[in-house]
Amino acid sequence: MKKKMIWVLVVGLTLSGCAARQKTVTNLPAGVTQTQAQHWDAAVANLDKIAQTVSTLRQAVITLNQQKLLPDGSTYVSILTAIGKIDQAEIDASNFLKAQPQNWGVDAQTKVKNEMAIIQQGIATINAQGLTGIKDQNVQNQVQQLVNNLSSLTALILSLAA
Repeated sequence: MKKKMIWVLVVGLTLSGCAARQKTVTNLPAGVTQTQAQHWDAAVANLDKIAQTVSTLRQAVITLNQQKLLPDGSTYVSILTAIGKIDQAEIDASNFLKAQPQNWGVDAQTKVKNEMAIIQQGIATINAQGLTGIKDQNVQNQVQQLVNNLSSLTALILSLAA
């Protein structure tokens, strides 16, 4: 039953996705290129996916702790703290971009890069813990997949700000 609960969370994340993004953007703000608008749109979409992944990861870690598959202690606190920092960085980046629709200029890219660095630090903290406190290897692998998804989404966003 415990494994099933975590698996349902992972499957739920996998099956929930954003709608197809626009290929052509009309009514661009002055000085904004089509490519900048598309990169902005892709960054916003990937930030939404990060938010979904972080939410699922948080729920999984809390559930694991409640089910005694991840004991209370420094590992649990460290993972939850890292998740909180990742969540805050995603929210900051998302709010910044949404306040400047379709703007993928230097300032937006710099702000997003800085927030992605915070997310990467959070991922590194989670990985440093190794999730070794999780007592079930299959569940540990599923949680690691969520962390890997966060890393991939962060890399996608950083590739837009090259």
